Parts: sequence; structure tokens; C-alpha cells
Amino acid sequence: MVSIDPRGVKRSHPVQCDAGLVKYRPNLIPELGGRIDEVHSYARDLAASCRQYTGALMDHLDAVSIARDVEAVRLALGVDQISTYSRSYGTMPAQAYAELFPKHLRAMLLDSVDDHSLDGRAFLAGEARAGKDTFGEFAAWCARDTQCALHGTSVDQVFGDLYAKAARGELRDPTDATKPLGAFDLNAQIIQRLYRPEWSRLATDLRALADQPAGSPLPPATAQLQGKPAPMPEITVCSDWNFDIANQDQWTQLWREQNDNSAPLRTHFAWGAGSLCSGWPIPPANPAHRPQIVDGPPVLIINSLHDPATPHEWAEGVAKNTPKATLLTYEGWGHGVYDRSPCTTSAADQYLINLTIPQTRCPAA
Repeated sequence: MVSIDPRGVKRSHPVQCDAGLVKYRPNLIPELGGRIDEVHSYARDLAASCRQYTGALMDHLDAVSIARDVEAVRLALGVDQISTYSRSYGTMPAQAYAELFPKHLRAMLLDSVDDHSLDGRAFLAGEARAGKDTFGEFAAWCARDTQCALHGTSVDQVFGDLYAKAARGELRDPTDATKPLGAFDLNAQIIQRLYRPEWSRLATDLRALADQPAGSPLPPATAQLQGKPAPMPEITVCSDWNFDIANQDQWTQLWREQNDNSAPLRTHFAWGAGSLCSGWPIPPANPAHRPQIVDGPPVLIINSLHDPATPHEWAEGVAKNTPKATLLTYEGWGHGVYDRSPCTTSAADQYLINLTIPQTRCPAA
């Protein structure tokens, strides 16, 4: 087995940007006074600092470049074919590899897959629907399980009240009482708890936030250059997606769509990436497109039915657009499927070892 950190991430020449800008995020919520021109100005300043600390790699962070890195590894190993396993955003370079080097693939297992055929608007809408679906699953569990810290209450109402407090600057970061927990960060933290999922911990988190004593509003943070680097690998998304948001009216309309698609949540953390990337001065080297895969092996795609980050609808889209692809659905929750249950692990192993395409459903564990 050979594992790599993709370029720009971890130890593979990580993206480094000014620490002050990495720590700071502009107001990303139009209804709370956010301005897209300020977001775009921040994006330009951030990109300049990233180029300063990262160098020319900033122009080559896309999935196609990573796929070529994988091909370099294959050549170094001296083998004719490789079998690949990728998860989440790692499925992007895997799909790019299948487009570029299909005859060098023995097997390709895509776990919790990104659909790169979507434009920016559809990407944001899909992520928002994923948030709505998985938060709804959490709320339904809380209604039926007496162990839930919010059992007997309206989870939607609890969130609505917390969002209002966060919007007023009255909510505190549970790890640092001197810092506000903003409305955008509140949404993002909830989505993060839905990854495993950690329903019990999420209920406890929300209960603790609801029980916070009322505090005076805290002023928002402001950007301050620190003159030293800090890692910011998530900016690589701007190399593979194009988000056309030209003005405040467009941004506000997209925000309304986010609210409609994610309710009772207001948004998904992908909203921040989309807003930032819409002002990124480096054009995406690998913009969204329908994959052109020919002569590749049978492909196995595995995805949760209720995934907060790569929704099941994306897996259906990738399966439709990928020749000889089979979609195995884990009928449960969370992001990342391989190790969810004996059924999912066995199915994935049988495919990788014997090239056996398994059943197409695994029950929730």
C-alpha cells in the first residue's frame, strides 16, 4: 500500500498563507451586513499572502495536477496498473486519473464522492440539502431517544434561538469565552458533528449553548496581517470549482437559495468556500465538467444515504456519468463509508481484492 498527501496538504508542500488572514474571516452572511465586495477584497489579499509563502505551487493545486502526481508514483513503483481508494475530496483526483490514465487502473473505489459535473450554484445547493437532510435525521433521533440532551424539545426551535443569539453577537465560543461564536461558525460546527455522526455530542453542545447566560455583544474580529505563515489547505477548492458571484444582488439571491435548501439550518460551510472562491484571483485550472472516462475498469462508488458533506445525490450523479460504475448505498448516516459496518468493509474489500462487484445496499448499523 502506498499513501500520499496530495500537493498543498499536510507534508506535501502545504499551502501557507498569512496567519492573521487565515485566522480572520470576513462577514459571509448577507442578511447580517455581509458585503461580497469585502469578501472579494479579502480573497485577493489572502491569495497574495498565499503566493508569498507557498510560491508557484499556488497555480497548480487542482485535481488534475494531483492525478499526475499519482501517475508519477505508479511509474516510480514500476507497475503497469494500480488500484486506488479515495475518500471525500480525494475522489476528485481519482476521477481525474481515470480520465487521463484509464488503462493504468486495475480498480477504483470512490468513497463519499464529489460530483465535479456540477457548476458552483448546483454545488452549493447540493451541500445545503445535505445539511438539511442530516440535521433532520439528528432531530428525528432526538425526538425518539430519551438519551438525547434535547429530548422533549423542538430541536429546530433550539437552533433558531441559537442562530438569533449568534447573529446578535451574544453567543460565546465554548472553547474560549472571550471569542464570539458567529452565525456562520455555528452552522459549520453543527455540520461537523454530523460527519461520524456524533448525535449525542451535538445535542449536548446545543444544550450547553442554549444554557449560556446572556452576554453583551462582542465586536467582530478584523483582519490583521501577522507577517508569518499558517497552513490553509482548504483553499485548494478554488482550483477545481468556479463560483460566479459578480455582485451583491447575486450573492443575496444565492443566500436565499441556501436558506431554502438547508432549512432549518441557514447554510452549509461550503457557502464560505464558494463565496471566497468567487473572488479568488487565480482561475481554476480544473473547472467543473462532465468526466470523460473511457476504457477504464469497473468502478465501485460507496456513499451514505445521509451524508452531510457529499450528498447521496452526488453519488448518483457520478455513477450515471461514469462508465461501468456501481453505486453501493450505505442506508445510514455519516461521511466516509468503508469502515461503517461489516457489510461495507466486506463489500469494499471484495472489490479491491477480487474485483467482485457486491450488492448495492448495506443496512444502517
